[in-house]
Formats: sequence, C-alpha cells, structure tokens
Amino acid sequence: MLLASGCSANTQPPLKAESYIITYEEDAPGERWGEYLFSHLSKRTEDKSIVILKKGGRLDDVPQGAKNIHFEVATDLENDYCIEHTINRLHIRVRNNETALWIVYQLINNVAEEDNRFSAEDLPPAIINFDSKCKNFDFIYREPHFAPNLRHEHSPIIGANNLETDWGLWGHNLSKIIKGNQSDNIYALVNGKRNKSQFSFSSPELFEFISNYIVENYGVGDQKTYRFMIMPEDDDLVCTCPACAQLGNTPDNATPAVTNLIHKLAERFPKHQFFTTAYRTTAKSPSDKLPDNAGVFFSTINLPKGIEPDMQKASTKQFIDQLNTWKEKTPNIYLWDYAANFDDYLTPIPVLFGLQKQFQFFKELGVKGIFLNASGYDYSSFNDVKTFVCEALMMDVNVDVNNLCRKFFKRKYPESHKFLSDYYLQLEHAFYSKKKAYNMYGSMKENMNTYFNTDEFIEFYDTLKDVIPNTEDLEKRKLEKLYTALSYTRLQIAYVKGYDDLGFAKKEGDKITVKPEIDTFVQTLEGAPQFSNLTNYKETDGALSDYITEWKQVIAKGSYTNALMDVSVKLLSRPDEGFEKTDLLNNGTPGFAMDYHQGWYLSSTDDMHISFSAEKLQQAQTIQLRFLSNERHGIYPPEKILVSIDGQIVKEIHSDQIMEFGNIAECTMDINLAGTKNVDLKFIRRQAPKSIIACDEITVLN
Repeated sequence: MLLASGCSANTQPPLKAESYIITYEEDAPGERWGEYLFSHLSKRTEDKSIVILKKGGRLDDVPQGAKNIHFEVATDLENDYCIEHTINRLHIRVRNNETALWIVYQLINNVAEEDNRFSAEDLPPAIINFDSKCKNFDFIYREPHFAPNLRHEHSPIIGANNLETDWGLWGHNLSKIIKGNQSDNIYALVNGKRNKSQFSFSSPELFEFISNYIVENYGVGDQKTYRFMIMPEDDDLVCTCPACAQLGNTPDNATPAVTNLIHKLAERFPKHQFFTTAYRTTAKSPSDKLPDNAGVFFSTINLPKGIEPDMQKASTKQFIDQLNTWKEKTPNIYLWDYAANFDDYLTPIPVLFGLQKQFQFFKELGVKGIFLNASGYDYSSFNDVKTFVCEALMMDVNVDVNNLCRKFFKRKYPESHKFLSDYYLQLEHAFYSKKKAYNMYGSMKENMNTYFNTDEFIEFYDTLKDVIPNTEDLEKRKLEKLYTALSYTRLQIAYVKGYDDLGFAKKEGDKITVKPEIDTFVQTLEGAPQFSNLTNYKETDGALSDYITEWKQVIAKGSYTNALMDVSVKLLSRPDEGFEKTDLLNNGTPGFAMDYHQGWYLSSTDDMHISFSAEKLQQAQTIQLRFLSNERHGIYPPEKILVSIDGQIVKEIHSDQIMEFGNIAECTMDINLAGTKNVDLKFIRRQAPKSIIACDEITVLN
C-alpha cells in the first residue's frame, strides 16, 4: 500500500536488521535482480559485511538478527508486485523488469530510513512501505512529461515511462522518419491529387516502409517491447484513393485506413504495441475491434483543468460518450492529459490536487495509461516535486499529496524544506478551494484573477533570496535556479501592475518612469543560461533572451508620456472574453513584440470601436497607434482606421499608411483636438478566416 493507506508502524515488521542476506529465485531474472539489489544496497553503506549475497535459491534458516530478502520475477503473477514480510524474511515478487528496478529503489529507501548505516539522500523518497500486500498500479502507462522525468536514469527509478526510451514512433512524427525518394503512393490522394501533407494509410509501400523501420531500429520485440504511434499529420486532410475509400474512408474520416494499417502492423509485430489517437480525422471509432496489442489515445483538452470533473457539464458527458464508444473496440484506452500553463512555465501553478481528482475519475472510466503533457524539456517552477507526486498518483490515485510533497521537499531540500512546502502547499490548497479551472494558455493577468496571490508570492520571492545563502551544494544550486526563474514572475507582476505600488513604474501627471529595481530583476533573470534547460518561459516562441531584450528596451527608454492615461476609454464594439475592460489601451505599459499576452488589447469578435472624451486633451496635436503583427496567430494590423471627431469622420487611414517593423505596426496622425468634445476610433479588421487586432497604447501627445 502507499503511504496514505499503509499499515501502522506497530503492525509492520521492522526492516532494520543486524545484517541483510539477499537470495533470489533460481532463474535468470531472479539472479539478475537479486544481484542488482545486493550491488546497489552494498554501495550505500560503508560496512560491506552487513549485506550478504547467497547464491543458490531460498534460505532455509535465517541467522538470528538477520533479515533474508528474497527476490523473484514471476511473469505469471496476477499483480504488479507482491510483498510477504515477516520478522526475519522479506519475499518480494514482481511481474516484470520495470517493476523490479523500481521496487529495488523503494526498498533501498525504506532500509535507509530505518537503518542509518545506509544512505539514500540522492534518491527520490519512497512511496510504499514494505508491509505484506499484493498491489496493482492504477495505470499501466505512466508518464509525467516534465524535464526531470526525461533523464534516462531517473524515470525508471520512480517507475515512470519515458517517450524517449519507450516509443519507437511518437506523436505526429511519421513524416520525420520518411526520408529519401519514397514512392508518391505513400501520400494521400485528396480531391484527385497527391498531397504530401498527408499519408495514404492503405498504401502497401507505407506498410513496408514502417515495417522495415521497426525491424532496423527496434527489432521484432524479442529484447524489448516498444510502442508506435500511427496517426495522420496534424491537419484535416483525408486520403480518399480507391483503396482507402474501399476500406471506408470519407473526406472527414481517416479511421478506417489508419486502423487497418494498425491491424497489419500488430499482426506483423505481435510483441510491439501500436496506437492511434481519437483526434481530428480519427475521432470516430473503427467498425472492427483493435488487436490486443493496439490501443487509442484520447486528449483531455476539452475538460476543465485543475478541478474535479463535473458530471453535469456537456464537455464531461461528451468525453465519456466518446471514450465509451472506443472502449467497445479496445480496452487499451490511454489519455493525453495536461498539467501546465503552456504560455507560462515559470510562474508557479498548483496542479496536484486537481490531477488527483481527475485521475480518480479516469480510473473509474477504465483508462489504462496516461501521458501527462507538461513543460517537457523546459524547466518549470517546482517541476521536481510535480514529477515525483504525479508519478505516485498514477500508481495509486489515493496517495496523500500533502504527505508526499513534504516528504519530497525534506529529502531534496534539507535546509529549506519547510519554507518550500508551506508555500507550495498553500498554493495548492488555495487554488483547489476556489473550484475554478486554470487556462492552459493563460496570461499573467488571468493567473492573478484565478489562483495567484501576488502579495504571498512576493513575500516568498524576497524570503527565498535570504534563504539561499544558508544552504549548500546541490540544494543551493537548485534554489538559485528557482529564484532566477521566479524573477520572470516578479517582472510579470510588475508589468501587469503598471504604475501601482508593485508595478514597474511610478507616475507623475501624464508621465511614467521606470523604477530602478526593475533592472535588478532583469539582471537576475539574465543568469538563466548558467542553469540547464532554463531557456524558455513558454512552449512556443518563448525564449527568455527575447523577453529580457524587451525589458531592456523599456529600461533604456526610461519614461513614457501619454495624456490619455487619466482619461476613460469607452468600448463601443463587442469585447472578446477577458477584454471587457479597456485599460490595456492607456495604462502606460508597452506591448512586447514577442508575445500577444504582453500588453496587447485583443479584439476578434467585432471591428474594434472605442471612444474617449477630449475635455482634458484640448492641447493635443498627435495620436500614435501601435499594433502587433503575428500571422501565425491570425493577428494583423487593421485594414482601415476611421477617426471621428464629435460624430464626423475626419480621417481614414489605410493599411498602406501603417508602417510595419518586424512584429510591430505603427502609425502617427496629426490632429488638433482644440474645441473637440469626443473622439471615436474604429479599426476595420482584415478579412481572413481568423482575424485579430492586437492594439497597444493609444498615445495622445500635446
């Protein structure tokens, strides 16, 4: 059992003994892991005489004061592992090699906790006690996709899967392995024409290519079982060539041809596993059942994140219905789940309590595996404790999250663990109590409106700086990395707060001036390159170096003047969600060219239309407008700007009068507001399937 449900200390035999005699079942797997346990337990004590390896099977008589640890790998075991523990004997049985390695380190941890002759400080703490029990993991496939788990030596120790080592083909990567002059027949026939943006999954040439790729790179599965993702490219194209059409493909459904290929590959390689996804053109379930060594991945992207699933919500009901449809075709249901704000990796986000409720829900639905998409190869704040606890939750959805967090911090941060635990768990409890989902692509402003307490964070950030000098070695290095990363969050708070007390600037009249401490925060963040994988603050186009450059430009400018800052700006058009207020248009905060979350007022619902009083602007001579241009996100400067004074259009500015410099578009107009009562600005959007106007400060100068 796990810590939350383990036996009490007075009913569990102690592990501590005068000596430890390792024996094993007389077969190759038993010998391998018996010797492995002996080797790694021996390395962790200076007294080598207390760990003894006895070859030749079971020990009939255990010497007084000794503990016999007997290891067995039984592939026919009904459970993932079984433990029989008496006063002088510990019998461990596991079903496979992966569980064997994990349980060896669980045992080393437990022995070290009871017997101070052993050391295990370098390991993550144990999550099980060695009382007598048989146990199945709640999920077969378990991958917390954080940077710590991507270290090849780390994931096996915590019992986690790793896409780097467990998959021969992952995600939308089929096109990446197709090299050379392959036959055009492997590509889709769309509207009667070959299209190399998608594949023809009925193609014999494609089957042959994938088969050869598997044999040449991963073998037939005799040495190790690998998983392979067989899915279309990330678009809505479907092959409707005669062969695919005969299998059942339609212009919006590629499932028949994709699952037919999976049938063929699963039969060709019975020891490997093959998966597709219930996604876009393969959302519909197949007409036939999938082979035993095949399965499907579901995305949970439409389920609210960070909170317990609500059975009354339409998104939850739809998810269950789709999953049940596929369960009729395969029991191997895996999930592609999420545990991050992909537009902000560095601001602490509490996900664990919400994930626990969601994992309990997934288990009840019969889900077999979870790939938990998070910050991946990039550093994120507290990703080490999240990796540890998320994996434990995938093993047993009922673990005590509080207990495991505190245990982890105590092991990995011996001097600062209480300080770290108190802050992180405070975040978790506060967020979970609000029952409000977080945005997976949320801005700092959204963070502050949902779960993030700026005062508590700044107290933590300032105290962390004072704590670091009292630590040593690896703990000190890790805290320095955390403090550096959190300097991004401190800057974000200053950015959102503008010229408030916690903001980046102070205001005098219609002028704001950058505060000196902003340069200090930026200098701290500039230390990021000295730390591994601390290079990005978000998933896409999130280089910290670009972010730092933007801040340096703000600091270099020093001050900013805008007579409109003290004037109310009224929105006359329909607002986008989250942009009901217009403060971004005149708050004195410059928009950052590399990120649409940074200071830009977004409008996509309607042609943006605003007005403001000119009562306090009688001396004004100039209006400056600034827009973001980012075609990837459908953000364009306006096609036309209409300027009205007291109800009469006085200017029309067309797109060719708006100057573009990289991601920034600007225009300046001379205008005399003397005697004017009201000014209207209407921004006509570009005609495109997705068209967003991102407007920065509307600057009025005298």
